[in-house]
Amino acid sequence: MIEHFSHGLITLPAAFLVSMTGSALGLLIARHARRHEQRSRRALWLCLAAFAIGGTGIWVMHFVAMLGFDVKDATLLYDPLRTTASAVVAVGVVACGLFIVGLGRYSGLKLALAGLLTGLGIAAMHYMGMAAINADVDFSYRTGYVVASVVIAVGAATVALWLSWRLQRTAAMWLAAVVMALAVNLMHYTAMLGVQVAGEVEGMVDGAHSIDLIFPMATLTAIVLLILIFTVVTVPSEEEMRTEARMASIEEGLASGR
Repeated sequence: MIEHFSHGLITLPAAFLVSMTGSALGLLIARHARRHEQRSRRALWLCLAAFAIGGTGIWVMHFVAMLGFDVKDATLLYDPLRTTASAVVAVGVVACGLFIVGLGRYSGLKLALAGLLTGLGIAAMHYMGMAAINADVDFSYRTGYVVASVVIAVGAATVALWLSWRLQRTAAMWLAAVVMALAVNLMHYTAMLGVQVAGEVEGMVDGAHSIDLIFPMATLTAIVLLILIFTVVTVPSEEEMRTEARMASIEEGLASGR
C-alpha cells in the first residue's frame, strides 16, 4: 500500500511554504536582474534567481513532500548522488529558462520555448528524484498521470518565467509566489498519484533513509534561505540605483572638467 502522507499532513503545508518562499525570493531577485543593462551582471542575478526558484522553490519542495512517501512493508532508501543530481537539474533548467527570457529582447516565442524546456526539465527532475529511490519493490507509472504532470510542469514553468519578467510590485510577487507554489505542489502530487508498486526486487537495498537526510537538508535549506533573504533585503532599490548613477555621472563630469 502506497502512502503519500506517512508523517501526517504536515509535509503538505511545509512543502507549500518552502516552495512559496523560494519562488517569492526568486521573483524579487529576478526583478533586480532586470534593472541591469550589462548582460554579465544580469546573468549573475538570474543565476541567483534560478537557485532560489529551482533549488528552493522546486527541488526542496520535492524533497520535503517525499518525506511523506512510503510503501507498507517495503524498504525505501535514497541514493545521495542521484538525489543531488536531481537538484542540479532543477537549478540548471530554471537558469536556462531565465536566461532565454531575461537576456536579449523579450518575445512571446522565447517565453514559450523557455517554458517548454524548463517544464520538461522540472518533470525530469521529479522522475530523477524518484529514480534515486532504491527499494525492495519495483515502481511503475501510469501514463495518464505522467502526461498530466508534464503538462502542469510546462504550464507552471511558463507562468513563473512570465511573472519573473513582468512583475514589479513586491505584493504582487508574493501573490504570484502563492500561485507558483500551488502549481509546483499540484505537479508533484499529480505525478505521485500515478505511482504503482509493480513487484518485488531481489537483493540488498543500499542508500540513506529519508529521516537520515532531514537534518543536513534542513540545515542547508536554512543557510540558503538566510543568504537569499539577506540578498533581497540588501539589494538597492531602483531609486537608489538611479541616484547612484547620477552621482557617478556628476563625479565623472567634475573629474573631466579639472
